[in-house]
Amino acid sequence: MHLESLVADLALILVASGIVTVIFRKLKQPVVLGYIVAGFLISPHFVYLPTIVEPENISTWGDLGVIFLMFGLGLEFSFKRLGQIGGSAFTVAATVMAMMILVGAGVGTLLGWGKMDCIFLGGMISMSSTMIILKSYEEYNLTREPFAQMVLGALVFEDVAGIFMLIILSAISVGRNVSGVALAQQIIIMLVYLLVWVLIGVYVIPSVLKKITGLLNDELVLIVSTGLCLLMVVIANLIGFSSALGAFLAGSILAGTVQSDRIRYLVKPVKDLFGAIFFVSVGMMIIPSLLVEYIVQIIIITIVVIVGQMTFSVIGILLSGQSLHTAIRGGFSMVQIGEFSFIVATLGMSFGVISGFLYPIIVCVSVITSFFTPLFIKNAERFYKFLDKRLPDKARKALRRNTSENQTRDSRDQDWNQYIKKVCIRTGLCSSILFLFYWAGIRYLMPRITDAMNSTLAGNSVSAAVIILLMLPVINVMFDSNATLFYKLWVKHRSNHLPLITIRALRALIGACFIALVLRKIFHIPFVILVLIAAIPIIFIIRSAWLNGVTIAMEKRFVANFSERTLDKAKKDRTRHKSHRWLDESLYVTEFEITDPEFYKTIFDFTKRRDFVVTIIRIIRKEGYVNMPSADEIIKYGDILQMIGTWDEVDACTILLEKDEAITYTESVDRTLKDFMYGQRFEGVPEEGELVCVPIKLEGDSKFIRKSIKNCGLRQAFGATIIGIERGALPMVSPDIDTVLAKDDILWLIGGTTMVNKLIRSGLMDSE
Repeated sequence: MHLESLVADLALILVASGIVTVIFRKLKQPVVLGYIVAGFLISPHFVYLPTIVEPENISTWGDLGVIFLMFGLGLEFSFKRLGQIGGSAFTVAATVMAMMILVGAGVGTLLGWGKMDCIFLGGMISMSSTMIILKSYEEYNLTREPFAQMVLGALVFEDVAGIFMLIILSAISVGRNVSGVALAQQIIIMLVYLLVWVLIGVYVIPSVLKKITGLLNDELVLIVSTGLCLLMVVIANLIGFSSALGAFLAGSILAGTVQSDRIRYLVKPVKDLFGAIFFVSVGMMIIPSLLVEYIVQIIIITIVVIVGQMTFSVIGILLSGQSLHTAIRGGFSMVQIGEFSFIVATLGMSFGVISGFLYPIIVCVSVITSFFTPLFIKNAERFYKFLDKRLPDKARKALRRNTSENQTRDSRDQDWNQYIKKVCIRTGLCSSILFLFYWAGIRYLMPRITDAMNSTLAGNSVSAAVIILLMLPVINVMFDSNATLFYKLWVKHRSNHLPLITIRALRALIGACFIALVLRKIFHIPFVILVLIAAIPIIFIIRSAWLNGVTIAMEKRFVANFSERTLDKAKKDRTRHKSHRWLDESLYVTEFEITDPEFYKTIFDFTKRRDFVVTIIRIIRKEGYVNMPSADEIIKYGDILQMIGTWDEVDACTILLEKDEAITYTESVDRTLKDFMYGQRFEGVPEEGELVCVPIKLEGDSKFIRKSIKNCGLRQAFGATIIGIERGALPMVSPDIDTVLAKDDILWLIGGTTMVNKLIRSGLMDSE
């Protein structure tokens, strides 16, 4: 790298990009496009203007640009910010990325490209451009609009998902294939790398910066932060990962320190300078002869990006519960690909796993789609009015009934945040286990069974069946991400229905993809078709009560083993104090009154169209009390219904029934089970009308063992409902009806006084 040529090249880059970007600002076009155009104008492929002397120098500066762009993104990264965005943005980002990756890979296959080209194409077109969208919003003063906030939130999720995509693509690229073994090894290395640097980030770097705060001036802050960034890049490269990942991790570590705002301010000019050089280097990759040669592919991919991003964005926003108005305005913003596509392409080029034509093609597609972005944003409102006038009345009413303009705000409530957190954790853990089953099954089980059977087809078929059977319970566990929270969000507002269904559908897609990976070892047909075939066992999973019981037992055993010491200590405390507060103070009783004079329905008819997650334990009416009423019991005007459940279940029931004009909350304070039981004596409830809560233990010869709660017959035989189970040291409150009872379980039953007499006569309970 000669100094004279380096200075001359940098001077030409900065002067050319300065002139072009000024023109672009005047035309109200994104500055990023100006950099790309400037890069093309001074590249060796455009002979009418001065050209840089040593293009390889600019490539090096461009690599530094990627590093500082990702470092800047890391400095903006915040788990707190992700939590504030809510479920809507997550649903949009997940829908768009999942579908565009599949579409991109499919388009590449149809064009006859290689496997790695198809995989990288899917990654390149799966993410919209944060920079271009943000600049366009600023130009039109739309940044504070609700739809813009939701889109920008979705882009944050896309950026985070993009980091993990880079990790996976790096792992695939190192092995030069999609080998499960190579991918597993790379992911393990990556996890170790992340763990080490998280520990350093949490325990070392913030402490060191605090101690030397008084010594740091702006110059030292810039030097220290930049040095840490480059050190992380070096370590990432030594391990075999991309420079972008190392830079992002450095930024994310510093983002949690007290110096983060100061670092962000000082690094911004450096990031802007090298970022500009990076985009100039991208423009220099445009080769007119290649563009002419691949003009058909460019047009096809451009159409796919615009139509696909726009369509799936609109669908994702609608599925998140937003109104059609918000969906159109948001979807029309996400019609381009941008800077992250270049980073993915650079990654593929650096590893040498993608064809040379793919980079200039994706740059050209990005430029074209970016030029269209302001046009789409500007005309989104006009298109919405056009579409709204021509929508059938039924479609318009259905959309308005199932969506809400306030969904972005509503989705930020604590229940949404808690539900998304649980979904992500459970999905991540289950996906890891599914991958382990796939890798171990294909790597070790399949070869041995095939050798034993002396038939490749038979061995692969038997192995696939065994692996899929092992996967089914795990997929089922992945589905059950806190059913109570699900129903609570479901009844809050109809606009929550679509995002909740979408999240479940995305998890179903994950499960189907893992099954399809196994089926590929037997059937050599397109992956998409295999995913559709794999949906059959997914439907079986959702509908199978037996499998639900098996997975509940697996999960409870895991929880018991994981928390064995804590649970054992809690059980000893309960035994020592003869207390069962875990049940008494975990269940609540609420009351509602039927206020419609014409109301006359059975409990079955009353609850079948409602998502009830509580149990009606008593009906109070003038002529007396009906304890533990059956499904065919009539409820009518004046009846007071007492229901029991956990706090979240009672809260969900209250939200649901408050919308029903036929029933009214009695305004009585929701009581714990303990207060309810003791309160009966002071409320004039006759002894024969009292409800009681008693325990029974299932001995070794009990007929209820190995039966689910739903099918055990306790309700029919004794008028009893199981409200809690003690299994060893593990307490279970409001257990699922598919829970299978086991030997030595202690069942806590609620029922009337006749229940106690029947239990004593049957020998299930001592008369003492």
